[in-house]
Amino acid sequence: MVDIRPFRGLRHAGISPDKIGDMTSPPYDVFSPELRRAYLERHPHNVVRLILGEILDGEADDSGRIGRAVGYMTDWRREGILAADEKPALYPYRQIFSLPDGTRLERRAFFTSVRLEKYGEGKIFPHEQTFAKTKGFLFDLYSGCGAHFGPIFSFYDDPEDGATIALAASMEGAPIADFEEEDVRHTLWRCEDPSAIEAAQKALADREAFIADGHHRYETSLNIQEAARKNGVNNNDEVDCTLMCLANVSDPGMVVLPTHRLLKIIGSPVEAALASLGEAYEVTEEPAPAEGEGEAVAKRLRELGSGGRTAFCFFSGEGPLRYLVRKENPQTDAGDIAETIASLDVSRLHADVVDSALAASHDEADIAFTPDPEAAVAAARSGECAVSLLLNPTPIQSVVKIAKAGGKMPHKSTYFFPKLRTGLVFHAFAPPAMD
Repeated sequence: MVDIRPFRGLRHAGISPDKIGDMTSPPYDVFSPELRRAYLERHPHNVVRLILGEILDGEADDSGRIGRAVGYMTDWRREGILAADEKPALYPYRQIFSLPDGTRLERRAFFTSVRLEKYGEGKIFPHEQTFAKTKGFLFDLYSGCGAHFGPIFSFYDDPEDGATIALAASMEGAPIADFEEEDVRHTLWRCEDPSAIEAAQKALADREAFIADGHHRYETSLNIQEAARKNGVNNNDEVDCTLMCLANVSDPGMVVLPTHRLLKIIGSPVEAALASLGEAYEVTEEPAPAEGEGEAVAKRLRELGSGGRTAFCFFSGEGPLRYLVRKENPQTDAGDIAETIASLDVSRLHADVVDSALAASHDEADIAFTPDPEAAVAAARSGECAVSLLLNPTPIQSVVKIAKAGGKMPHKSTYFFPKLRTGLVFHAFAPPAMD
């Protein structure tokens, strides 16, 4: 069962709902140096000081910024800047947002404490690979501060929508956070009603949870739990849990966007790469898109990919835009899980185009990602990258199938939109965050 539990959320105290946004930030893994500096300057108590910080001149590793984060947590708890709610609660959360094509949507979810389960031993399933370096940083940060900062975004399938219905009444009251940031309206409530909490727990008891965003955070939580056990900590229920935000997969606002690739260094000339793709792909040319036509490009790509066909858009910023459509008939039911993963558009994009035809660099500094088609074509037009590659989103059904089979999808296979806001509520599991 997915064991959801109310918890005493650790939150910024004494801040009006419309000002809470000044204390929050995007997830730690989407920051550029410029964005990090902007949030550091935004407010002295902004969460970026806890989740990321800076490596200062003369510092060779992360120990300095982690130590400063621990210091902030200690001071902010002592000074009452951060305070734990008196009673355990679930935290209903609504995001109202626009898609790149202008469609306005609403997504409902809720923050909860979830009992940790090892992969393969329960009903919590991953779908992406993780990296040891990132988990090492998060382990030292979370352990030092005694809190889970970034929520793990997961989804479940409940046609009856029991949890959302159970928490709906609490969303009619006054919110504890209500602000707009980058065209997303974030609203948070607190539900302490025992009957509503029990109903939400029962609704999810027989459901499976699939991690959408936050694989590193979840695995770090497992590592912290294991370390606590090795150190003889056996009477701390909170270390057995982590912070999760859950949404129903059937929610109208449950959106997966594609993650377009921006290649900065390629090892093969563009025309030679396109010629090599001619055997497997139909290549058609269209005039280069003008400014503001990125969404039209994405719409055309969706049309070409209808019926399960693999289709990409290739734009080097010079000359025409090319659409690549795989010649083979779509495979409606791939065999084993390895074949399923290999048949994903994102897998074929890397195997056929990025690695084979373009021999592009995979170094972190040489490839960028964006869900925005306008930003993707603009990057090639401006020379920010050598080639922009646009693709269609990975179907959420594929995510579920691969996760349940124990498979792992390629890096940046999905972009669940919009991102959760970090800093709305933390889950404390040890001092200095915990009382």
